[in-house]
Amino acid sequence: MAAVSFAKQILPLFNPTDIQHMQKLGVMLAEYSYMSQPENAENVLNRLNGTVKPIMPPPPADPWPAASIALFQAWIAGGYQP
Repeated sequence: MAAVSFAKQILPLFNPTDIQHMQKLGVMLAEYSYMSQPENAENVLNRLNGTVKPIMPPPPADPWPAASIALFQAWIAGGYQP
């Protein structure tokens, strides 16, 4: 599998409403410098897959499909490529 890019593949997974909402909480979903820090990326992943509450995105929004979560995991495993 080719390297997963934050700018090309991960950032488009976050909708503008989620980005804006999470920014108010100090979670900078649209900023590579923030998201490429392992602790921050793992925190987001845990909320996306529901292992940590509150889940992301919050209801009534639909949860991310398994393929999108797998892509996010591949980005982490691949070394947080920009």
